[in-house]
Amino acid sequence: MENKSYEKKTILWSATFLSLFALAACSNSKSSENQTKKENTSSSKVTSSSKTSNGKNSATHSTNTSPSSSQANTNNSEKVQKSSSPLSGYSAEQVEYARVTETLLSYYKYDYQPVSISVTKNGANHQVFPFSGSVVVPQDTVTLSFSSDNTMAGTTIVTYSSNHNGSINFYKDPNHYQDERYLKDSAWVKEESQKLLDSSQTLAIPTSFDEQAAQIISKIEIK
Repeated sequence: MENKSYEKKTILWSATFLSLFALAACSNSKSSENQTKKENTSSSKVTSSSKTSNGKNSATHSTNTSPSSSQANTNNSEKVQKSSSPLSGYSAEQVEYARVTETLLSYYKYDYQPVSISVTKNGANHQVFPFSGSVVVPQDTVTLSFSSDNTMAGTTIVTYSSNHNGSINFYKDPNHYQDERYLKDSAWVKEESQKLLDSSQTLAIPTSFDEQAAQIISKIEIK
């Protein structure tokens, strides 16, 4: 009887041990499955993050190309503005004479637009006065004449040279030479012509008068 009781106890302990072992194995299996799921989830997040990062880079690249497009549009706009200038279609010389005329009108505070404009190109060593004894201007000059009514009194005559920086040096010529000394006294002519040359002034030629210049540019006669 004691042996049978001992055997029953042994069988019970064995069964209990096997049950505990099975439970531990099941727990480890579930833990392993959970770990695998976590790893898969983490991998999925990394992949998603990578995609998102690539998407941002793509968006950034797209944004970076925008300024180039904007710059191209700006350049095209500038070209259109230049081509639509009120003085477009005319030569550089014509534009210069028209701008100089309008600037001189403003300088002398004349409130009219010329009915006629005449330009004479002078070579180097042009005489200030067209008489014997006159001093000369060493550089090339332009004599510009413009009139409000084609009368002597309404005409302004200016001789200028370009400084090639948007400004000119100029002096105002006499409208007529009535003094007999122009013909008879070369020393006096020299002295007076030097005074006129020394009175030369520097004047900046802006583009702010282009609208007005466009109204007179077709009247310019180059001799």
